[in-house]
Amino acid sequence: MSTSSTTEIFEDSPIDGIVLPPQPHDDYGPQINLTLWSLSSVAAIWLVVRVYCKFARRRGLWWDDYVLLASWFVLQLGNAAMSIAVHFDFGKHNYDVHPDNWPMMLLALSFVGSFMIIGAAWSKSSFAISLLRISTGWTRVFIWFIIISVNTILGLSVLFTWIRCWPLQKMWISSLEGSCWSRWITLHYNMFTAAYSGAMDIVLALLPWTMLWQLPMSKKEKIGALAAMSMGIFAGVTSLIKIQTIPGSGSGDIVDSVQLIILGDAEIVVTIIAASIPILRALARDRGVATGQHLALDATPRLSWTRRREARARSSRGSITAPEMTQSNLDASEQGERNGQDGPVSKQAWYKSRKQIKGLSQITGADEMQATNRDSGVAISPV
Repeated sequence: MSTSSTTEIFEDSPIDGIVLPPQPHDDYGPQINLTLWSLSSVAAIWLVVRVYCKFARRRGLWWDDYVLLASWFVLQLGNAAMSIAVHFDFGKHNYDVHPDNWPMMLLALSFVGSFMIIGAAWSKSSFAISLLRISTGWTRVFIWFIIISVNTILGLSVLFTWIRCWPLQKMWISSLEGSCWSRWITLHYNMFTAAYSGAMDIVLALLPWTMLWQLPMSKKEKIGALAAMSMGIFAGVTSLIKIQTIPGSGSGDIVDSVQLIILGDAEIVVTIIAASIPILRALARDRGVATGQHLALDATPRLSWTRRREARARSSRGSITAPEMTQSNLDASEQGERNGQDGPVSKQAWYKSRKQIKGLSQITGADEMQATNRDSGVAISPV
C-alpha cells in the first residue's frame, strides 16, 4: 500500500529545540476498496464457471453449491459495509478521523466483522458438505462434527460482537452511559476461532487422503483428485496468518486493523476457490474421454426441481415416464458400471432410458387392446 507524504509538526516543548517526530497521514481507504472488491470478483468468476459447467454437463446444483453461493453473497454484504466504513474515514489514523464519523464507522465495522465470520463458516461448510458425498461411517460422522463445531464456534464470535456492550449503542457511541467487556476477551476468543478455523481447513484438506487412497483408481487419477481436494490447506494457512493481525484491532490506532480486514476477506475467497477446484476438475474429467474408474464428485444424487415438475406433468397427461433417479438407482447404476464399463457414475444412462421410454407414451388404449387380443402376454398400460 502506498502512503501519503508526511508532514513535520513543530510544537512547543518543555525543552526548547526538540522537534516532534512527523506524524503520517495515511489513507488506505481506496486501496482497501480496490483489494476487497477485486478479491470478491475473483471468487465470482470461479463460482460462475462452477455453476455454468454444472448446467452445461446437465448436473443439478446441490447443497454444497447453495451454501457456497450464500457465503459469496455474505462476502458482498461485508464488502458493502466496508465501503461504508471507508466513506466514514476508515483507513486513516485516529487523529485524521473526523469526530462526527466515528459512530457510523464503528457500526459499519461491526457488520463487516460479522459478515466475514459468517462467510468464512459457510465457505468451509460447503467443502465439508462436498466431502459427505464420498464419506461413510466414522468419517462421515467426523465431517458432521466439523460442520457443526465450526458454525457454532464462529457463530459465538458473531454473537459476542453484538452483546459485549450494554446498551448496544455503546459499541459505536462511546460517550453513552453503560459498560462493555474488556476488548481482550473478544480478541483472545477471536484468536482461538481463527486457529480452530484454520486447523479445520487443513483437516478437511487432508481427510480425502484417508478416504480415497485405497480406492481402485489409477495412481495418476488418485493423485490428481487428492491434489485438487487438498487446496483447502491454503485457506487454513491464510486463517493462521490472520491470527498475528488480530491483536492490532485492539491497539490505539484504528488503522492497525486494516490487515485483519483484508486477510479475513482473502480467507473466504481462497476457501471458495479451494472448494470449487475439485468440482471443476470432476466436470472437466467427465467431459473428456475417461479410461478407468475415477472420482465423480460432481454427481447430484437426485433430479432437480424442474425435472421433477416435468415428470409430474408427463404423468398427469398419461404418459410413461422414466424411473426417478433416486440414490438407490444411482447405486445400482454404479454397480452395473463396475461390472461392465468404466467411468464415473453419471446421468447419461438415465437420459438414454428416458429417451427410449418416451416413444412408448404414444401407445393408445386401442393399440393396447389389440396387442392384448393378439398376445396373451402382459400388455403395457399408460401410467
